[in-house]
Amino acid sequence: MKNSQNVVRSQVNIQPVFRLVDFFEETTEYERNWQLPFNSLALCVRDDPEDPSWIELPEKNCRIYYEANVPYFTTCDTPMRIRYTPANRHFCIHFRYELFPGVDLFSGIRERYILKDKQLPDKIKSVFSDPDPLRRLARAEAVTMAMLLDFWPKHLPLDLHKALDFGELFQYVRKNLDCRIGIPEMAAIMGWSEAHFSRVFHSVFHITPKQYLVRELFARALGLLNDPGKSIKEISAELGFSSEFNFSRFIKQYSGQAPSQLRRTASGPLYVRK
Repeated sequence: MKNSQNVVRSQVNIQPVFRLVDFFEETTEYERNWQLPFNSLALCVRDDPEDPSWIELPEKNCRIYYEANVPYFTTCDTPMRIRYTPANRHFCIHFRYELFPGVDLFSGIRERYILKDKQLPDKIKSVFSDPDPLRRLARAEAVTMAMLLDFWPKHLPLDLHKALDFGELFQYVRKNLDCRIGIPEMAAIMGWSEAHFSRVFHSVFHITPKQYLVRELFARALGLLNDPGKSIKEISAELGFSSEFNFSRFIKQYSGQAPSQLRRTASGPLYVRK
């Protein structure tokens, strides 16, 4: 008698992609508002209790103080205000886990969590202490994926079946992306009015079409800045910006740094921001 086998098939044919945006050690001082288009796994390794660093979540009306050796996980698009004091030093891994191009697993979940895994701080530190550049990349992805699996959302805000209807649009944007693509062009591809398209897109993905385009454009810009053979002027032209100044303003608005600064810090898989 043959053994019966249970075959489990996915009801939705998707191919998630893990994207390591960057990871860095940072010692800095500032106070500013952020709403990052990617997820962040961070570990404070030094702080001053007399002059503490903190993060405020306006939507939650709360302030969280940084504590040494306590890891934090912040989901993409979470509005926050951060204050870093001179003593602050932390490790940070920025990543995306895309269910569809530009659409993150945590889209619609705007939260910051204090992680209780007692082994996680040492695992994060191992990323930054490894002397081998390629192994650091592998460690960063492995640590982040392990955290992600332990912290998987119980209920996805994203309707995967409705999201599949946008597959052709996502592929078109990826293939033709520059700053000139806008909502009218996206709506036309779907065969909808602009108002209907914007409303449905937001209801499915919990971000506006403009936020999606900015996220994709910024990600592509970062990739091009990693190419030492392209000048900033050439990259700005390739992405459709009318001038290098407008491109630099776009990058600084979403990263807090000029393209030249990002290019210097992106010269290796581990860098220090000061």
